[in-house]
Amino acid sequence: MSLLSIEGLSCKYGRKTVLKDINLEVKSGDFLGVLGPNGSGKTTLLKCISGVLKPASGSVLMEGRELSHLSYKEIAQKIAVVPQGIEAGFEFSVREFVMMGRTPYLKPFRGETAYDISVVRKAMEFTGVLPLSERNFRELSGGERQRVVIAQALAQEPDLLLLDEPSSYLDISREIEVFNLIRELNRKRNITVIVVLHDLNLASRYCSSLAILRNGTVFGFGTPGKILTPENIRKVYHTEVEI
Repeated sequence: MSLLSIEGLSCKYGRKTVLKDINLEVKSGDFLGVLGPNGSGKTTLLKCISGVLKPASGSVLMEGRELSHLSYKEIAQKIAVVPQGIEAGFEFSVREFVMMGRTPYLKPFRGETAYDISVVRKAMEFTGVLPLSERNFRELSGGERQRVVIAQALAQEPDLLLLDEPSSYLDISREIEVFNLIRELNRKRNITVIVVLHDLNLASRYCSSLAILRNGTVFGFGTPGKILTPENIRKVYHTEVEI
């Protein structure tokens, strides 16, 4: 069953076309990696999928429903986003930061319920950040922050998790830690994942399918074995590699 359908999607910034006639089907439970050189439209694609950016043409359908017909609250209950390099503007504790993931479910002028508190605790336990509950988010290391941000996304109880280069600025061991966590969410929680990344080794190790973009179009879509070939990488990245 298709959780997400992208049909004839095009997107512009002003007069500049960034995405052209994108067509993708993402099934429930998929772990899709989005690859491509800088400027190929990867982050723009995530913005369109999350509803942040309105397409110039085409459509994004979530479980058969046009995304533009859903309210922001409905979208936030279905889709969680982990952006690049998130910063907290205020002195939030880790628990407070993760609790913000419950915002789409909170009713006006009412505090969090026992269920909200339970969901947040389980999200922190699953991501291993419960011992950091009272720490200041701004004082955490890069790897700790990334796990907390993922915990906040998990607290939204989403069907679809979007991540934009979640291992940026992390060392190798922390990269593996974060991607192992994302794979656990995909397999144990059955959360469908779409992740933008540059590391082709991580893509081949973790993703069940890959979409590779070039100049705002889908150059290829399929399994890592089908997509990550020396010929494809040479055409897209203009680089000679060995597989």
